[in-house]
Amino acid sequence: MLSRSLSILLLGLIALLSLATPAAAGPDFWAMWNNRNRCLQKDPRVVAAIGVFCNRNFYTGHAYAAQGISFEGVALGVGASCAYGTFVPQVWCESQMLETCAMGNGKGRGNRGYDNGCQHFWIING
Repeated sequence: MLSRSLSILLLGLIALLSLATPAAAGPDFWAMWNNRNRCLQKDPRVVAAIGVFCNRNFYTGHAYAAQGISFEGVALGVGASCAYGTFVPQVWCESQMLETCAMGNGKGRGNRGYDNGCQHFWIING
């Protein structure tokens, strides 16, 4: 009887963890570290601007995301084309901005689409 109860409890715990794990998934921090280093080599001001812009959570389509910021000669922001109001947590903002810089031109400027092309992360001269 006790063995059966423990088995059921264990199965319930496994089911609960399987539901919680995808929600807890985050960016690849190793990739973020590599992208940060590549971006620092291109232009350290971009990394500083990313730190300023991504210091808070925001929603796509709102003024903060769409207008972006200009910091030390670098402007960056996030445009939205089909999914307005999508929540962008700080860590995802930083991860995607660092990737945009790392994959951008020699100065770290460029743009990349995320969320099936609905979010447009951009970095330009400002």
